[in-house]
Amino acid sequence: MPAASNAVGTMPPIGREEGVATHRYGRVAVATALVVVATIALPDDDLGRGLALVLQAILLTMVTIAARDATGRALTAIASAAAVLGALGAVGVALPTWLVLGLSGVLAGAMVGTVALGVIAHVRAAGVTVHAVGGGLAIYLLVGLLFADVYGAVAAAGPGDFFAQGTDGTSGERIYYSFTALTTTGFGDLTPHGDVGRSISVLEMLTGQIYLVVVVALLVGNLRRRDA
Repeated sequence: MPAASNAVGTMPPIGREEGVATHRYGRVAVATALVVVATIALPDDDLGRGLALVLQAILLTMVTIAARDATGRALTAIASAAAVLGALGAVGVALPTWLVLGLSGVLAGAMVGTVALGVIAHVRAAGVTVHAVGGGLAIYLLVGLLFADVYGAVAAAGPGDFFAQGTDGTSGERIYYSFTALTTTGFGDLTPHGDVGRSISVLEMLTGQIYLVVVVALLVGNLRRRDA
C-alpha cells in the first residue's frame, strides 16, 4: 500500500500536459524582431507571402516551447498549417489574400496570448528576470504584426484605397506603417484614408504607448529592484 501511495503521489496533475518550458523569452524577442524586419523586406508576391507564413510558423514553435511546451495540439496544428501553406505559396501556389491575412492574424494572436500566459507563469515562479522583460518586448512586437494584419483585412474589404497616397500598400508597407503607429513615430509617408483606418490607427497608438509606460515600465522597474 505505501508503494502504491508513493506511485500515485508522483503522478502529474490531471489535465496538465507534460512538456519542457524554457522561458527563454530573450531569444523569442530577438527572433520576433528578425521576423518583423525580414517580413518587411520580403517581396509582396506569392513567394514573399509564403515565406512570411513559414517564418511566423517557426516563431510560433519557438514561442510555444518557451512559454509552455511543444505538445500543445492547437498551437502545433496552427504552426503546421501555416508552414504547409507557406511552403505551397513559396513554390508558386497562389494563396487567397483572405487566407494569408487570416492565418497570419491567427498566428500573431496565438503568439501574443501564449507569450503573455508564459510570462505571467514565469514571473509567478521566478520573479521578474531578463527573460520576462524579453517576453514583454516580444508581445509589443507581435502586437505590431497583429495590427498590420488588421490593416490588411480592412484594405481588402474596403471599396477604396486604404492609404491616402492612393494604394492599399504591400504587406511590408502595412507592417512598416503599423510600427510607425505603434511607436507614434508618424513619418507621414503613409496615412490612412478612411475613418475605419484612422480609428484603428489611434487604437494602436494608444495601445503602444500605454503598454510601454505600464507593462514594460513595471517589468524593467521590478527587474532593477530585484538586482538591487
